[in-house]
Amino acid sequence: MYPAVLEHRIAYDIDGTEVGYRYMSDVSLSTIFGNGVSSWLDSQSKQNLNREDRAQEWGKYDNDPGLAFWFFFPELREINKMGIQYPASGISNPTERLIQGSVDTTNGMDGTWETAVYSYPTPTADLDNWRDSMFTISFSGPVKALRFGIRHSSAAEIIKVCGIHIYGRKAAGEQVDDLAFCDASGNELTSLIDWEDRPEGTTQIRSIKIKNASTSKIANGVNLQLNHSDFTMAWSSDGPWQSVLDIASIGPGSLSSTVYIRNALLPPLLTLGPKSARIIATVGSWA
Repeated sequence: MYPAVLEHRIAYDIDGTEVGYRYMSDVSLSTIFGNGVSSWLDSQSKQNLNREDRAQEWGKYDNDPGLAFWFFFPELREINKMGIQYPASGISNPTERLIQGSVDTTNGMDGTWETAVYSYPTPTADLDNWRDSMFTISFSGPVKALRFGIRHSSAAEIIKVCGIHIYGRKAAGEQVDDLAFCDASGNELTSLIDWEDRPEGTTQIRSIKIKNASTSKIANGVNLQLNHSDFTMAWSSDGPWQSVLDIASIGPGSLSSTVYIRNALLPPLLTLGPKSARIIATVGSWA
């Protein structure tokens, strides 16, 4: 069993976050951070970085290699956990690691940066490293930007990353016109829905509601999309099951009808391991 995740996983690939990257060798992480972003991830690369399947790699086999990522959020965020995915070929255990947050940087180099409190786990090549080696990080308060770096201070080492998952939520008072996922009773979900360890060929159905968190505006044209083929949605526990649902409108502070979510595992033989799916909710307009 994996440990419970009591935070939201941040969908930084689709929520307006900008992600930057830099690789350098023979220098410290503070020097890499001080040089700033060298390239920006496009939408596909951001999606790959926030996935679990090692769709893309950053870094290389080199002398004294080091890499850094910057995450510029569209609002203040409370950051609580991270999970890192490494390549199947393995990675050298970094000799230097640094995670910092800022509330006032404009470019990833200026402003005031606070070093997070965390304990970085030993990297593994396991496909589920992102899930079983999550680690807690903490700052003194919410941050607007996050930078993460690892390096190895020896010759001929591998420093590569395939995925970075960030867990937390927007800070209180940020982006008040928004949607929230709630349980069937209307209580906002504060953690991921865990479908637990299950035998192949079994099915589970859960239910949620969508809340318009705005106190003054109507959410019009709400669209829900599931991004994993093992999961489908319906307005009834009997189906019909589909990957997309539309809601005409949700009034201020109101809840949608119940949305049923089905997870159906195929019979053997499956490729076993942790899976992560999400409902992508968009609003056509606020009025």
